[in-house]
Amino acid sequence: MVRNIYESKHYKLFILIPVALMLISLIFIPHIQLDSTLRGGISVQLQTNTTPDTRALTSAINGAIPGAQASVSRAPGGLSITMVDNQSLATAQASLLTLYSAYSNYSQYDFNLTAAQAALSQQQSNSTLAAIVATSQKGVNVSSAQMLSAFGAESAALVPVLGSATQPNSTTNYQALVNQGQSIYTTASAKYQSRVVSKLGSLVPFTSYSYNEVTATLGAYFLSEIEYVIIVAFILVAIAVFFIFRTPIPSFSVVFGATSDIVVALGAMGLLGIPLGVASVGGLLMLLGYSLDTDILTAVRILKRNDATPEARAFSTFKTGLTMTFTAIISFSVLFAVSYFAFIPTYSEISAVVLVGLVTDLITTWLANTPIIIWYKKRKDGVRSS
Repeated sequence: MVRNIYESKHYKLFILIPVALMLISLIFIPHIQLDSTLRGGISVQLQTNTTPDTRALTSAINGAIPGAQASVSRAPGGLSITMVDNQSLATAQASLLTLYSAYSNYSQYDFNLTAAQAALSQQQSNSTLAAIVATSQKGVNVSSAQMLSAFGAESAALVPVLGSATQPNSTTNYQALVNQGQSIYTTASAKYQSRVVSKLGSLVPFTSYSYNEVTATLGAYFLSEIEYVIIVAFILVAIAVFFIFRTPIPSFSVVFGATSDIVVALGAMGLLGIPLGVASVGGLLMLLGYSLDTDILTAVRILKRNDATPEARAFSTFKTGLTMTFTAIISFSVLFAVSYFAFIPTYSEISAVVLVGLVTDLITTWLANTPIIIWYKKRKDGVRSS
């Protein structure tokens, strides 16, 4: 029979292991690299059987693609190549965003102008309406000029990619102008992608590729939104857990377990070179949900049942939890293996993050969360710890 580890008189010292692991992880978190979805830039994943010298390939890419500032590294199944934003596309997108903003202002001013003119026709002596008409007309004129200027700036920026400037199809239909601005940017982006892939193909043979482009502005927006989502998720988790247990110590143990899993997973990302991006953040959120599931299950079984001692209930839950976690580990190991050999970077990042987190959850749940709950239950029942 396997010995019940929670019957040891030193069971409370188990918590030192996950705490130490979390503290060590804090050392590696600053080394996490953002991928192109959060940092901005171009990321190309190549599936290839060749093993070129990465330094030589980097120099060759920088020579073939002006301004690329490429970085090449080996990735599961091939190569990972990152490059900075194409300056023409980055400038054009900034102008396109200005075009969108000016069109939004134009639409509001135009609506106000039409409504005020209709009202003024019925109240011709109303000075307030007359002032609104004048202000709205000025806003329409200014925003119209801004739209034409933004389109011109976008068109000029895209000349190096498209080969020539694009003239607006209409200078009065501003919805059509916005649509044309979006169209020429999409065309230029696709043309540049084709050019990059063609250049890379001439330098290193590959069987398939994944191409991802995110501007620095959009990457910064994604990062800020992700930070917001994670903070809100933890706040909601803390509220929900406290609502379930209504006491601070069990609630703290569950939140501590989830926090530890995320921190250690982030530390492993910094240590193993797994980039932080939209895909890996999805893995972290999956891990958060799984951690809560195991921690709450453990706490409920120890606190709510009275069919045996807290140590016995904890050990019974431990055996059930091991089965659940090992099943999940096997599932995500299969996903990682398939995505590794099929060269699907998104799935390999998610599965790698979750796998690290699941292993961490084994340590955190059964060596930290469970001892805390046992101690709390025995103290609540008036049982003196040995």
